[in-house]
Amino acid sequence: MTMGDVAELSDLQVALYRAALRAPGSKLADLAAAVGAAPADVGEPLAGLSELGLVHQDSDTTWVAVSPMLAEASVLGAEDLDLGARRLAIETKRDTIRRLVPDWNEALASSDADLAVDVVRDQAKIGRVLMYHAGNCREELLSVAPGRLPRTRIDGRTRVANLYSLRRGIRTRALYQHAAMRDKHTRAYLTELADNGARIRLAPSLPGRSLVIDRDIALLPIPAGSVQGDGLTVVYSDGLAVVREHNVVAWVISTFEQLWAEAIPFEEVLSSAVDLAELDQTRAAILRLMAEGEKDEAISRRLSISVRTCRRHIADYMLQVGATSRFQAGVIAARAGHFDAGT
Repeated sequence: MTMGDVAELSDLQVALYRAALRAPGSKLADLAAAVGAAPADVGEPLAGLSELGLVHQDSDTTWVAVSPMLAEASVLGAEDLDLGARRLAIETKRDTIRRLVPDWNEALASSDADLAVDVVRDQAKIGRVLMYHAGNCREELLSVAPGRLPRTRIDGRTRVANLYSLRRGIRTRALYQHAAMRDKHTRAYLTELADNGARIRLAPSLPGRSLVIDRDIALLPIPAGSVQGDGLTVVYSDGLAVVREHNVVAWVISTFEQLWAEAIPFEEVLSSAVDLAELDQTRAAILRLMAEGEKDEAISRRLSISVRTCRRHIADYMLQVGATSRFQAGVIAARAGHFDAGT
């Protein structure tokens, strides 16, 4: 047993300690006899007691019990010193790193803080600007994210940043589309956010992506496009608008609040009997056979259910995922992993 593996003392170790306490200077065989164990079975338990400082060998053959208070001072005292040194090293590194925070903030801050709308076109800088403003949020984040979330966003630094904001007390409200619930990884991600305090609602459709920081700044995506004039065509890439103009920010917030009022709380979707996360074995089997091209009658026979029940399951699923045909429903189910119950 190593110090990293220390758990509660076993009954045998307690008995050995008490035996050594009653008869100081006992040999291993004597201690084994005192606890009713074979000598071969007490060597490891004694070694564990010795590592904890509770017993020690006076010679190569005799054992003596040690005061628990002395053991605590001798064993944990050294660990406390080591822990203190490590804490000091960590704090020193933290202070060293944080000395550069002002430089980072200055580099990412707008060159003109009073500019009503600042457009960022540099693709490498867009992510850093988003993280900068999210990291400087003091009270509240309002987020709208239409469509399905890319896997990279779920697994990457966006997830870390969102969880960090929640854990430092930032009030977060986020709107997603029902379509996002088709993917089990997205559902797990949203559940994690909700478990950490985010308020999440789902809507059938959303107008576009947006992020509002402390009701002061709105971050809005700018799609790629082109402008023609004087015989020239200027093509520009995706960008980010950092909006500080009060009336525009107020309009973005007003739009968010209207969408929020009409959306369904995430918890209600999860607990709903028709939610995708609660597909039972029968529903999963129906979807799998449907995707394989089986007719309703054949599916019903194979699963020992009525044709009517089979068709109701299929119709419910198509309604949930917004599919307009059985083929589309099968494709959605395959991509989202809904052939396995519980996904």
